[in-house]
Amino acid sequence: MIIFFMTLSPESFGRTIVLNINNANSDGSLYQISENVVIGDKIRFTNNLPYTISPQNSSFINDGVSSIPVNIPPGGYHEIELTSAEKDQFTFVHMLMAQNKYYNSRINLTFQGALGVEDNLNKTKSKTRVFPNPCSDVLNITSTENISGLDLYDATGKLLFTQTTADSKESNKRNISMVPYLKGKYFLKMKNNDGSYSVVNVIKK
Repeated sequence: MIIFFMTLSPESFGRTIVLNINNANSDGSLYQISENVVIGDKIRFTNNLPYTISPQNSSFINDGVSSIPVNIPPGGYHEIELTSAEKDQFTFVHMLMAQNKYYNSRINLTFQGALGVEDNLNKTKSKTRVFPNPCSDVLNITSTENISGLDLYDATGKLLFTQTTADSKESNKRNISMVPYLKGKYFLKMKNNDGSYSVVNVIKK
C-alpha cells in the first residue's frame, strides 16, 4: 500500500551564492569562481567597496548576452534568480577610471538536473512529463522512472507541499492539486528512487 504525506514547512528551496565585486583584483585581472546550481538558486552580486558603484562609474553585470547596469550602495547587492539553464556565466564589472582601478569578477555555473518550463520538453521529454503547464487545477507528473517524492515551493523558496511514499512500491505517476495556491510561479522538485532529482518551473494560472 502506498501512503502519501502532506506537510507544511518553512524549509527553503535553493540557495544564495555571493559574488563580491572586490576580490583583491583591482588590477583588472579576472577573478573566477565555479558553482554547481539548480533552478531557483540566486546569485547575489555584492558591493564590498566603500562607495556606490553605478553606471556613472562603469558598473554592470554581463550575462553572456547583454549587460545589466547596476546601482549598488556600499554593502548592498543586486540579486539574480536562476530561472533557466540558458545562462551559465555572469561577469561582474566595475571600473574606477580616476584611480585606474578595474574590477572583474566572474561566476561560472553548472546546472544540476535543473530545468525551466521552456527546457522541460526539450531535455526530458523521454523521461518526465509535467502537464498541463501552466495549470489551473490538477498538475500531472509522469516519468519513465519511479518517482519517490515531490516537493512544491513558492517563488520565495518556501516549501508548500511534500508527497512521499511509505514503502518501496514507488510509482511513475503523480498529481498535485494546485487549487489551493494563488496564481504565479512555483518550483516542483521531483525526486527519483536512485537519489537524483530534477526541478521544473510550474505556472499556476
